[in-house]
Amino acid sequence: MNHSHLATMCNSTFTDLWAEISTPDQKRMLLLGIISAGTTLNDTVVLNEWLPKCKGVLHQEAVEETILQTLLFAGFPKTIEALKQLRKHYPQSSAGKQASDHQKTGLDTSKLIYGKHHSRLIQVMDELHPDLTRWMIEDGYGRVLSRPGLSIKDRELAVIASLMASGMVHQFKAHIRGALYAGVSKVDTIWFTNTFVCIIADDLKVAFGEVRNEVLDIQDDNWGVKNIYGS
Repeated sequence: MNHSHLATMCNSTFTDLWAEISTPDQKRMLLLGIISAGTTLNDTVVLNEWLPKCKGVLHQEAVEETILQTLLFAGFPKTIEALKQLRKHYPQSSAGKQASDHQKTGLDTSKLIYGKHHSRLIQVMDELHPDLTRWMIEDGYGRVLSRPGLSIKDRELAVIASLMASGMVHQFKAHIRGALYAGVSKVDTIWFTNTFVCIIADDLKVAFGEVRNEVLDIQDDNWGVKNIYGS
């Protein structure tokens, strides 16, 4: 998947959907996904089209946090480039902030996201490398995902979009569960993943669909962009 995939394959779909939806929650979710995926794919064209639409729907701080947290999944270079685009529309950054006690805060947040699977997560990470466990808890969940400015529900939706864009199926499974644990409804999760299926590489769509359906306990062999609200 090259960096133009989002613009060429999805942007018209997002534009049509933006014109159709009317609820603030759906607009917020759509923007979170687009900004997160646009950052992950380094798609500056899409970012510059959609960042102005955030005004009146997402606070500047929420947009910044969506981009900042993507460094965990896409790396510093893409996050830096996305922030450069953001500054064209929001010239002044919000004040810097830090969650206190990164170890404790990170542990609390990771337990919320992983629920009953948390002990297994720690075991697997420790087997890979104990420093990875520490970095994941202190830096990933403590310094980044526990910051104020964006709810954990919105953070998990943005994470899901980033993982779909980057093709990380196993992590996608964990964060689909995490979104549910954080309080995202099943209906919203289905709507969100249906909306962003177009950013998944074609050879990974089946794998992502199987994981999504397994976690959500649904049968859906026809992944497409559709609004299932009220169904």
